[in-house]
Amino acid sequence: MKGYSVYSKIHQLKERGFRKDTVAKSLGINWRTVDRYWNMTVDEYESNVATVCKVRLLDDYQDTIISWLRDYPTLSAAQVCDWLKEHYSATFSERTVSRYVKNLRNEYDLRKALNQRDYAAVPELPMGQQLQVDFGEKWLKNVDGGRIKVYAAAFVLAHSRFKYAELQSRPYTASDLVRVCHQCFRYMGGMPQEMVFDQDSIVCVAENAGDIIHTYEFEKLRQECKLSIYMCRGADPESKGKVESTVKYVKGNFLENRLYVDDDILNSSCLDWLERTANAKIHGTTKRVPAEVFAEEREYLRPLVDCAENNGAHLCRTVRKDNTVIYDSNRYSVPLGTYNAQKEVCIVPKDGILYIQTVFGDRICQHRISNGRGLLIQSRSHQRDRTSSLNQMQVALGTLLLAKADDFLQTIRTEKSRYARDQFKLIHTLCDQYAVDAVLEAVGFCQYSNLYSANYIKDYLEHNAFKQPQPPELPLPMSNAKYHVTTQKRSLDVYAKESGDR
Repeated sequence: MKGYSVYSKIHQLKERGFRKDTVAKSLGINWRTVDRYWNMTVDEYESNVATVCKVRLLDDYQDTIISWLRDYPTLSAAQVCDWLKEHYSATFSERTVSRYVKNLRNEYDLRKALNQRDYAAVPELPMGQQLQVDFGEKWLKNVDGGRIKVYAAAFVLAHSRFKYAELQSRPYTASDLVRVCHQCFRYMGGMPQEMVFDQDSIVCVAENAGDIIHTYEFEKLRQECKLSIYMCRGADPESKGKVESTVKYVKGNFLENRLYVDDDILNSSCLDWLERTANAKIHGTTKRVPAEVFAEEREYLRPLVDCAENNGAHLCRTVRKDNTVIYDSNRYSVPLGTYNAQKEVCIVPKDGILYIQTVFGDRICQHRISNGRGLLIQSRSHQRDRTSSLNQMQVALGTLLLAKADDFLQTIRTEKSRYARDQFKLIHTLCDQYAVDAVLEAVGFCQYSNLYSANYIKDYLEHNAFKQPQPPELPLPMSNAKYHVTTQKRSLDVYAKESGDR
C-alpha cells in the first residue's frame, strides 16, 4: 500500500475517530508516516509528492550533473536544465533543477566560478576629442494614473564629463538620432572630433568586418559634419563606461519618481537638471565640476557646420500585401491597390506627421505618428467599400417585391447589418419557392407584428403551406399504339418441364 492510497486510508480512519497508533496498526505502517499525513491537506500532499518525485528523478542524473559542474565551473542551473532536455529529453522545471544544483554545490563543495574581467584605467583623452552616446529607457507614471515608457538619449564629453540628454515617449529612429545630435552640438556650441556608439540598428546596418555600413541618415550626418565614428564591439558596454554611467545617472537621479506630462515639459525639466545638478556637481573621478572644465574644453570643439537637420529624412519602405507600411513598429495604411501598383514607397516623418509618397516624390497619403507599438493606423478612405454590392442587392430585391417592401428591407439592413446579405438572399429564395404575392403577404404580417427577419417570413410561409403552383400532369395519348404494350406470357408447363430435367 503506497502513495495516495495510504494518505486516503489514514484520513478515512481519522474521520471515523481512530487514534494515530490504532491507524498505524490497522494499516501496518510506521506511526511516523501516520503522523506526517495526519494534518496534511490534499493540495499539500500533491505538492509534496510532486517535489519528491522530481528530486528522485533528478537523482538518476546526479553523477552527470556533478561531472558537468566540475568540468564547467561557470555552468548555471538554467544551463543544466537545458542540457538535460538536450541530451536526455528530460523535462524538469528550472526551479526544481535550481534547488537540486544548489544542494549539490553545497554537498560536494562545487562553488560556481565567476567570469571576472580585469579592468585597467583609461588615460584621459584630450579636450574636444571624444563624445560618447548611448540610449536608455524607463517607465514613468503619467498624469492619468497609468504608465508610459520614456526613451533617453545621453551624451557626455570624455574629458570634461559635460553631459547632455534628450527624452521622448517613443523609440528613437535614425532621424531622431540625427536631430538630437544637432541639438547636442548646439547645446555645447561645437562638435567633437570623434563620436562613440554601440552597434545600434539606427546607427549602423552592418559591422562588415570593420568597414562599418551606417544607416542612410547617420551616414549623411557623418559626412556633413566630418565626424570620426567609433563603434563598440557587441556585448561590450564597458568600452564606453562614461556614457553608461551617464545613462544610469539620468534614469536614477532625474527620471526616478518623476511624473510624465508630455515630451516638451520633460525635456525642459531635463535641461534645468543638467544645469542645476548633472553638470554642476563635482565629478567623483576628476574631482572637478564638469561645467567649469567644459568652459575650457569648448575652445577645442570644432565649429558647427551649416547643414540642414534631417528632420524629414526619406525612408524607403516595402508595401505589404495588406496595403500597409511599417514605421516605428506600427502599421500605417495606404490606399487599396498600392501594393499592386508599386511595391516600394518613401516615408517622411516630420513634425509628428508621417508623409507617405512615391519614390518620385508624389504624395500618396499622410498619418499622424502614433506613440504606441504594434498598432494599425488606418484611414477610413483606405478601407474596402463593402456597401455598393449590398446596395445593388437591396435595390434588385425591392424591385422583385414590386417596391412594396422597401421599408421592411431597410429595417432588416439596419437591425441586422452584419447579416443583411444573408437575409436578402433568403428572401430572394423564398420568392422563387412560394411566389412574390405569398412573400408580400408574409412581409405584411411581419411588419404588423414587428418581426423584422427573413426567418419569420419563412416560418409564416411554411405554417400557411404556401406552395408554388405545379404544372398540371398531361394525360397519356390513348390513341397512340406505342403506349399499348402487351407482355409475353409463358405456360406453367414450361417451368414444370425445366424442373423435371434438373
